[in-house]
Amino acid sequence: MRTNTRLLTKLRRTATTTALALTVAAVTACAQTRPAPAAGQDPLVISQSTNTALQKYLGLIYPNQRGAFAVSMDGANSYTFYCPDIACTPSLFGSIAVRQCESLSGQPCYLFYVAQDPRMAYTIATTKGVIGRHGIKRGVPTNELPIMNR
Repeated sequence: MRTNTRLLTKLRRTATTTALALTVAAVTACAQTRPAPAAGQDPLVISQSTNTALQKYLGLIYPNQRGAFAVSMDGANSYTFYCPDIACTPSLFGSIAVRQCESLSGQPCYLFYVAQDPRMAYTIATTKGVIGRHGIKRGVPTNELPIMNR
């Protein structure tokens, strides 16, 4: 009887994690973001410090983790939100990254990367320029939630 209860608990956890992962994928794909520069316009120029933050973000999510990277309109500020697992709470990576970037920079931000996929063309400034502000937050994997550790 005890083995059946453990098996049932494990199956519930697996089903919950799978459902959360599917929800994450659907919601992230539908995230509302500001429009990127139109086709034919010059790519966004990001500062060297933003490029450093971008490289750190890409290192955090490689190879299978999830996340989003947002950049301010002037390219000087950024915000990273990532998850070290397949499913996290909260799961709105893109929305959180953009909102936090806007709060940090005081200006509109673009969703720059989702996972390892760039969302817009960019170049890196050739001069050192403004350092800007760069934030980062780690989501909480669902398997780290107290309800999952019963």
